[in-house]
Amino acid sequence: MRAGRWRPAAGTASVLLVGGVLAGCQVGPAAPAAAELRTGAPPWDAPRDAVSYIDKAGFERLPLDFSGPSPYSLTIAVTLDGKPVQVPAGLGVDKLRAEQAAVHTHTTDGQVWVEAKTAAEKPTLAQFFTLWGVRYDAKCLADACQALKVTVDGKPAPWDTPLTRNSHVTVSAQS
Repeated sequence: MRAGRWRPAAGTASVLLVGGVLAGCQVGPAAPAAAELRTGAPPWDAPRDAVSYIDKAGFERLPLDFSGPSPYSLTIAVTLDGKPVQVPAGLGVDKLRAEQAAVHTHTTDGQVWVEAKTAAEKPTLAQFFTLWGVRYDAKCLADACQALKVTVDGKPAPWDTPLTRNSHVTVSAQS
């Protein structure tokens, strides 16, 4: 065969090959895994697919550079069976998808940022633990279901207390 007859066939073959390869490739990040609340012992890392936890906690997905009209911070300290539990950096932050929740952490010192769209939004401690991917309700923290205690600035508080400006929240439980 002459070279002129191969050109159309070679062009068709290359289009089919490249098209087949591209059809098998995914553009963008993979779909996030479902949000599952952990019940085992710490340490509890920040969830890998934060958007699933943002959705489960009932927050809107916000761009990473969003700071809201009046951002504020507070601290949260967690103790389980008398031992401190480190609050991880990156809670409520999905760097892969460039999204964050109104409640999130940047460091491991327990500082929590609240950067809501409006001052009327009142995120809660329960939402914070959902972002973290840790089971939390009126009786239990993970699988520790004895002596759950919450304080805000040293005073007893409800388990689902709101996260307020400049407060210090402590959560403790026993297995």
